[in-house]
Amino acid sequence: MRVDSSGGEPALTLASGSPRRRAFMEGAGVPVHLRPVDVSEVPRPGEAPLAFACRMAEEKALAGLAAVPALPWALGCDTVVALGSRIFGKPADADEATAMLRDLAGQTHHVITAWALQAQDGRSLVGETTTAVTFRPLDAAEIAAYVATGDPLDKAGAYGIQSGAGPFVVGVEGSYDGVVGLPLAEVCEALEAAGILAFPFGFMPRLARLRGQIAAASVAAGRAPDAVTLVGVSKSQPIEKLVEARRRGLTPLGESYVQEWREKVEALGSQAPAWHFIGRVQRNKARFIAEHADRVHAVESVRAAEALGRAAADAGRVLPILLQVDLADEATKGGVTPAEAPAAVEALHG
Repeated sequence: MRVDSSGGEPALTLASGSPRRRAFMEGAGVPVHLRPVDVSEVPRPGEAPLAFACRMAEEKALAGLAAVPALPWALGCDTVVALGSRIFGKPADADEATAMLRDLAGQTHHVITAWALQAQDGRSLVGETTTAVTFRPLDAAEIAAYVATGDPLDKAGAYGIQSGAGPFVVGVEGSYDGVVGLPLAEVCEALEAAGILAFPFGFMPRLARLRGQIAAASVAAGRAPDAVTLVGVSKSQPIEKLVEARRRGLTPLGESYVQEWREKVEALGSQAPAWHFIGRVQRNKARFIAEHADRVHAVESVRAAEALGRAAADAGRVLPILLQVDLADEATKGGVTPAEAPAAVEALHG
């Protein structure tokens, strides 16, 4: 039976005790029943990393299926860090974590996350993502400081890309979510293909993939994975799609036509997301913008900024703005010139 993923009833068993995997699923609006399972996570002699990860995912899914017979499907996942044919599981202690990080330093390794969907009627789907992750060289003090935090001890390969080990990473090629522990876009696509869940507008898989790409680029640039805010451009989109965007956690949304935006604000009511205004500011629209926007992009002049400031003050709000600077000196573009920018900023702060 296919259900709408916006519902609150669990659609499947997540055969895992991982808070990261649960957070991924809940963040996507996928209702799951969390059930840790106990399977032997020891590679067979000569077993390749990919084969091991897939076998583990299948065994976990089958164990979850048996543990919760009332639910028709179970999802199992397993993440393996591999340097060549060597498999790096979770370290047994701080010494093993130190040794793993020493081996990974300055190297490109692969993170394989396999997932398996198993049904009570015998149907199954298995997939995986393989991501190349490159560490910069690490000195002994860096490794010791990270191990002392305790963060590596519950993670395959002794590191968490989304936490303390992010600064070690200089390259990510593949699925960032897979490195964290669950390739959300691929799993959502499989849930739809199996008829387990329906994602209106095909929204969630595409959003998950885009978020993963942004997170990977951020980490490779030396920034936190959540350092970049994704703004969904909602102009010309139907109300139903905006509701779905908010349900999937895509907020803020960006509007540029005040009249259309006004209609959406009225229609959405309490379901309205955070709004950014991304269009040209007209002073006769400043009041509505100041009352409803959480941020205004591309303010072209000090006069427009001052109009927004007055309207925001009247509404009892503080409104962050971005002052547009015309670097290309194009007649069709607005904004202050680079030479005018310092004085404009000073005027607005004064």
